[in-house]
Amino acid sequence: MTIIPPILLTGEWQVHPVDLDSTDLSPAANNITVPDSAHLQTVLYPDRPYWGEHLRAINQTAWLYQRTITLPETNYRRARLRFEGVDYFAAVWLNGQPIGEHEGHFAPFTFDITSALRPDAPNTLSVRVSSPWDAPNPGGSYPVNHVIRGLVKGHYEHGEGVIPPAVNPLGIWRPVHLLLDDGLSIDHVRVRTALDGQVELRLTLTNAAESPTETHLHLNVSPENHDGAGCRDTCPIVLPPGTHHIDHTLHVPDPHLWWPWDHGQPNLYRLDLTLNDSAGESTAQHTQTFGIRTVRLERTPQKFTYFINERPVFLRGSSYIPALYLAQVTTDLLQKDLEQVRAANLNLLRLHIHVSPPELYDLCDRAGILLWQDFELNWVQEHTPAFEARALRIQRDMIDLLGSHPSVITWACHNEPTMIYTYRHNLEQHPDPALYADALRADPTRPVFICSGQMEEDWQRAGDIHSYYGSIWTKRYTDMYSHRFRLNTEFGFEAPAALSTLRQYPDVWERLQHLEPFIEELWSYQAELIQFQVEHLRRQRSLCSAGYVHFWFVDLVPQVGLGVLDSNRVPKQGFEALRRASQPLHVALQHDGRKPYALWIFNDLMQPHPNARLRWEVRASDDQLILDGEQAVDVPANSAHKVVDTRWSFPSHQAARVEVSLISHDGHLLTRNTYQHPFRPTPRPRGYPWKFDPYLGIKVFNRPDAPSLADHNVHSLLRLIPLTWREALAEFGMRQQLPLWLVTRLARVGDWLLS
Repeated sequence: MTIIPPILLTGEWQVHPVDLDSTDLSPAANNITVPDSAHLQTVLYPDRPYWGEHLRAINQTAWLYQRTITLPETNYRRARLRFEGVDYFAAVWLNGQPIGEHEGHFAPFTFDITSALRPDAPNTLSVRVSSPWDAPNPGGSYPVNHVIRGLVKGHYEHGEGVIPPAVNPLGIWRPVHLLLDDGLSIDHVRVRTALDGQVELRLTLTNAAESPTETHLHLNVSPENHDGAGCRDTCPIVLPPGTHHIDHTLHVPDPHLWWPWDHGQPNLYRLDLTLNDSAGESTAQHTQTFGIRTVRLERTPQKFTYFINERPVFLRGSSYIPALYLAQVTTDLLQKDLEQVRAANLNLLRLHIHVSPPELYDLCDRAGILLWQDFELNWVQEHTPAFEARALRIQRDMIDLLGSHPSVITWACHNEPTMIYTYRHNLEQHPDPALYADALRADPTRPVFICSGQMEEDWQRAGDIHSYYGSIWTKRYTDMYSHRFRLNTEFGFEAPAALSTLRQYPDVWERLQHLEPFIEELWSYQAELIQFQVEHLRRQRSLCSAGYVHFWFVDLVPQVGLGVLDSNRVPKQGFEALRRASQPLHVALQHDGRKPYALWIFNDLMQPHPNARLRWEVRASDDQLILDGEQAVDVPANSAHKVVDTRWSFPSHQAARVEVSLISHDGHLLTRNTYQHPFRPTPRPRGYPWKFDPYLGIKVFNRPDAPSLADHNVHSLLRLIPLTWREALAEFGMRQQLPLWLVTRLARVGDWLLS
């Protein structure tokens, strides 16, 4: 039979609330009309989608989605429904007959509906969708363990300026397709590559017939975005009934490798697979792109180094979620965001605690932007074997879904599981050890982190760090100066959105209008912190570091957030600081906020610059030249090195501006960097980080009526300690500087007391 293209189920759903475990499929008088591919919150409350109890109420019930399916006039042997994404639990019926259930918001899933489908009459499709809240945790504190998270989902219960406290997205948010075929299908293709052009395929094929089927598999690899050579192959297959995995190897001659954009071209190949019957008719087909590349993380107690295609690549990244409600993400939005990523000179995005829409991975493959892929676990999760089994299934879905994308270079199983650092059940019991082991089994071609942040001493399984000097950890961002990091994957500072963005929503403006006179000041502080800390981390490439991942790129909602772009993509001053400090070729002044030490050159590109000249000028506040100088230098490729010690003899407080430039051998300006009052760093803003608005779920700096976060949802015994002491103790605790043996013992004592 001729291959029938997937039939997109377009049009609206009829939706109404039901009990969370209801199996009542009766039509309701209170139906609402919901477009396909939408989160329910944005449909019910388009003008109030971010804050308020009206949003929280949505998740206290399930929602029954219903529509009619009418088949086209065509011949078929098997019918399936493919859901591209349902958030979060789905139970499916067709014509009242149970079809199947699914958990997880991002993974596509397919159900066979052949026996339930009525070919000659309309068919009623019903889907019960829910994403319930977790029960409150008595004695827990907001936002870390006020609940024990029971969903494998990062897009909820992540407070403090990331996910608003009343938001838990729910709905059929990706397209649904009807698939009709003759019983043969190519269900999945895993691609792994070697630098010599070897392409290892694992094909998942299904024969839904009752007897073996003889077929021919045709494989064709062709260049997608370059002029290299391809290859092709054909092999006969006898496919027994059922689903089977078939391994096949191809060899691409003279392979064009995939590179991140700052090291080369992101060369891609197109793989076309076809199953043909004995008459030569095509019965199933599959197409996907891939890149030929390898990734390796060299881990030692002293130093981490990422290798792409066996070349050291220094990571310059930021964390990213494209939108609060992923159904609202368009390809155009993603494309524009990635243009901003390139404009900021970044070569990596950390996809923080979520799996993004598939279009993002395709775009990053083509743009040469690396991806650090977090799994969907955040802070304190359930620690039962049953939860572990659920998480394992969903993590395997993630690896199967994304494992053939060359842009994805790392899996991380859990974000900050020891945020309450005496709570170690997730990290030491369930589910993290099993998730880590399974990720290594499922994909031995990429480095795996058992968790991200707070496990620096466990350099073999983790080893990165999240540091917040000058924000929630300490009062001076220059405190980072005395610390070394193998890989820093979070640092940053909250700053308000642009004034025009804050005024969009009355809920926000009412609570944040006190910031109007301070926005520039807060933006300036964010920019100072980012420049100082990025340049500090770049110097450490020569000593210990594989790179850095700033936190955060784009705010999800109009608020005070860590983004350098607000939710309307208006740049804060932090964006320019991140862009300037992340230039692949960059010159920097090493200083600790009090005095200068040296001048450095960072070159993350493969082009050296021999016979260059490094120049510097220091000027006073009246623009009078205090001193200048020049040093001949050969700039090697792909390196960071100190050029000259700064034995400057003037009092450092006189320096109002320091300018450093790199000039090529033929007199062209290669790069320039400027510092304003580098030896008078701005202090941490007043009221930060403790002044907090529980309704918005964000920090509000110096708002007089705002409570302290250290006084919010706190155990009654702790209230006996003066508030200022509690705040100071909390800042110390968040740094997690106690030795691991002591933390482990404290955790065991805490477990004993609770039992």
